[in-house]
Amino acid sequence: MVGGFYVSPLWAQEDVSAEINDLNQDIKTKQEDIDYLNQKIEAYSQKIRQKESEKVSIQNEMELLENRMAKAKLDIEATNEEIDLVNTQIVLLEKQLTVLEQQWEDQKMVLKEVLQSMQVQDNKLSLEVYFGSQSFSDIFDHLRYLEDMNRDLKDSLEATQTSKNQVVSAKTIQQTKREQLDQLGEDLVQQFVALEKESYAKDSLLLATARSETQFQELLKEVQQEQQYLNYEVSLLQKEMESRITQNDEYGDNTVLSWPVDPVRGLSATFHDPTYPFRHLFEHSGIDIPAGQGTPLKAAAPGYVAWTRLGNMYGNYVMIIHANGIATLYAHMSGIEVTADQFVSRGDIIGYTGGMPGTQGAGLSTGPHLHFEVRLNGIPVDPMTYLLSY
Repeated sequence: MVGGFYVSPLWAQEDVSAEINDLNQDIKTKQEDIDYLNQKIEAYSQKIRQKESEKVSIQNEMELLENRMAKAKLDIEATNEEIDLVNTQIVLLEKQLTVLEQQWEDQKMVLKEVLQSMQVQDNKLSLEVYFGSQSFSDIFDHLRYLEDMNRDLKDSLEATQTSKNQVVSAKTIQQTKREQLDQLGEDLVQQFVALEKESYAKDSLLLATARSETQFQELLKEVQQEQQYLNYEVSLLQKEMESRITQNDEYGDNTVLSWPVDPVRGLSATFHDPTYPFRHLFEHSGIDIPAGQGTPLKAAAPGYVAWTRLGNMYGNYVMIIHANGIATLYAHMSGIEVTADQFVSRGDIIGYTGGMPGTQGAGLSTGPHLHFEVRLNGIPVDPMTYLLSY
């Protein structure tokens, strides 16, 4: 009790206050570390932008991939630091919340005691008025005291409401921080995936070119020719094969595509993905579905196999012609189970996934997965527009 009113023990307040000061200093240090890492990340971002503006060469491309890998590692380090920072901020909020809740309880105790004191004085004044008093000055003294108590009551009510608002606000901030922590965890997973892709891309490019500028330029030329060939040949074959495709499909619409492999791990690259490691050289013309080496692949819809080929970019791949101008392409295959001009029904096994750099039929790949394209009249379009929801 202080001044007739309750307050929490001073030693408890001092202990919590010291802990809060230590946490604030820790947060300041962690934030400085993150700021330093962000400066290094920005320096790498500038290097990457510079490399992307330079003439395409094997040396430049390798340096570009190495800079992206270095940046990805720093991104991971910075995110880990941010996770540590947010965890510390949550601990700080818990300590502050303890103080605020105690202040709220103290204010409620003060409010209760003010009300009790007012009730006693009010009853005493009523009795004096009813039974008489030695002098009017006694009554005036009590009235003045009640007036003072009214002011105390008003101040106590405001302080109690303020304490309550602070508690509610602190809990809201705490929840926001926990949501931020969840998002940082997801970011960290994606950053590890990005680092793995850049690393595989570097390995794949090394295997394809052996750091030879001549081999690198030949690879680029062959990739461009392969794309032009696909665009032209698919549109020609479309007209020839489409009339032979049965319309008796279980979905009644051959433009509705089934997933060629279950996307249990989501997608590792999207159509025209801005994070694709080789985006500096060419657009990503399909989607990448992660799957272990040797996973069975299924035809996305009824159609005729246009061809099976081995290319520098796609590795082993299969092209299937469907109805309504649609064709599908399945790349980086470790094995093929169909032949040209063969009819396949929806769900038939056409081959097996591959993609591990250095393995048979991997092509220019960033790891085990299926590269899946959808082409409309020979031109790549976003497969997600045609695939069934998953």
